[in-house]
Amino acid sequence: MTASRAVRISALAALVLAAVWMFWPLQLGGGTVYVTTHGISMQPRFHTGDLAILRPAAQYRVGDVIAYRSVTLETTVMHRIVANDGERFVIQGDNNSWLDPDRPSSDLVLGKLWLRIPRGGAALAALHSPGPLAGVAMAGSVFLGATRTAPRRRRGARPRPARPRGFSVPVRARARQAAVGAAAAAAIAAAGGGVLLLLPATQTEARTLQVTQDGRFSYAGTAIPGTTYPTGRITTGDPVYTKLSTAIAVSFTDIVRGADPGGLRGTLRLKTSLTTADGWTTVLGSGPTVAFRAGSATTTVVVYPADAADMLSRHFAEVGGGGGSATLTVTPAVAMTGTAGGHPFAAASPAGLAFSLDATALRVATAATALAPTTATPVTVEGTRPRALTVGTIAVPIGTAKIAAAAVLVLALLVLAVAAWIGRPPRGAGGDDAVDQFVMKHAARILPVTGFTPGSSVIDVSDAGSLHRVAERLDGLLLHQAGPDGHTFAVQDADTTYRYVLPKVPVPGPVPVIAAAEPVPAPREAAFTETAPIRLTSTEMLFGRPA
Repeated sequence: MTASRAVRISALAALVLAAVWMFWPLQLGGGTVYVTTHGISMQPRFHTGDLAILRPAAQYRVGDVIAYRSVTLETTVMHRIVANDGERFVIQGDNNSWLDPDRPSSDLVLGKLWLRIPRGGAALAALHSPGPLAGVAMAGSVFLGATRTAPRRRRGARPRPARPRGFSVPVRARARQAAVGAAAAAAIAAAGGGVLLLLPATQTEARTLQVTQDGRFSYAGTAIPGTTYPTGRITTGDPVYTKLSTAIAVSFTDIVRGADPGGLRGTLRLKTSLTTADGWTTVLGSGPTVAFRAGSATTTVVVYPADAADMLSRHFAEVGGGGGSATLTVTPAVAMTGTAGGHPFAAASPAGLAFSLDATALRVATAATALAPTTATPVTVEGTRPRALTVGTIAVPIGTAKIAAAAVLVLALLVLAVAAWIGRPPRGAGGDDAVDQFVMKHAARILPVTGFTPGSSVIDVSDAGSLHRVAERLDGLLLHQAGPDGHTFAVQDADTTYRYVLPKVPVPGPVPVIAAAEPVPAPREAAFTETAPIRLTSTEMLFGRPA
């Protein structure tokens, strides 16, 4: 190897290694991330089917297009950094009007956009399908077959005589069985791959996210100190006696959590109402309206138990009743909107706190859990994800299924080619197609022999199939003798021999071509006459003898 050739090979190897290092995917231990885009969130720069190539960076800044693994959506998301939230990033799609629900930190970012290839993802997905892979394999086979050259024969060398070659009968029989199975597997893989190609690569998935509001009621007031209220204070859970206390303050705190809510905007206030068993109801009043800040709000309303009891007495006096109890309810009124998983929602109002009211006291009418109501607002999120095929309890991505179908197809075609080559009829040994088909079909019962002694009684059957039926009936072997004049099959039964002889099919040889030629005249005998010797002088030798 010359020095210049070594330098070229070294440079090419370095270039290949650099390309491998640059493009080696993250899933195989490299640093390059390949993302096939879906949807419209990054339009107009990216469209469905584009391929984005990303690589890790030392630091990420506002304006960078990054890819990260979304915990909320359970998929890889490629959007742009629009702001910093401490050590985390605020992410948003270029075509979205809302922020991403996730706030990934730098160690959760897969990489920054390095290269965009329009429709590259669609081309990459097509290469994973069985059809293009089979086409590449067939094209490679045709190319290799076309570039193969016959071995050169030295000038003047004689061609080698054809020698019998081939595998044994049992091996060829098993190879033909394997070829049939491989052909069936190839047909199934091709059909399955065709079906997979018709299926979309993604599917729409509807998920329900829960936005939860954790509420907490409490109330407090002052009362006349005494046996009933030793400290003169009323706390949550105590009955409120109307003659000892004139007012209590009922507070409610609402905290929003779950599904990483964002963009929360809204207000909270408390309303009070009085309802009797006969269906009469009236509004007592409402508290101030407060705004939600950082996902929580607290507001208070003042309840006057004595005034409520007096209103209840006047109602029964007007209707002519003998008096009774009523229910005083403090109800939160929530008007709030936001996003969950990037989708807008409107929050529901929590359940109210009910008190029973009679002429003497106000008491919590419901269980203690009513002091801490929990309200869930379902948010339906529709998104796309890679399509998967469910096999039992295992979900196989459609991309993996396409690769598997292509691999099975290529492997089946390879096995079919090898098995067909092994199971081919032998050449150079005078093989006959009819004999070979019969031998392959009944290989389990045929015993090749170099010769055998027929019995005293020889019965010639009309065809090889009849002879095989005789062998099955007698449960014997089919003796096969290949001779120069043909093939003899026989079944021995004591002194009786059942025989079928298949003559050898003559192989026509090349017909010599003799070119026409001019007749060659027969040589004539020359007549010699003995004469006296002629002597020449020196002058005659130089200038010739005169005529």
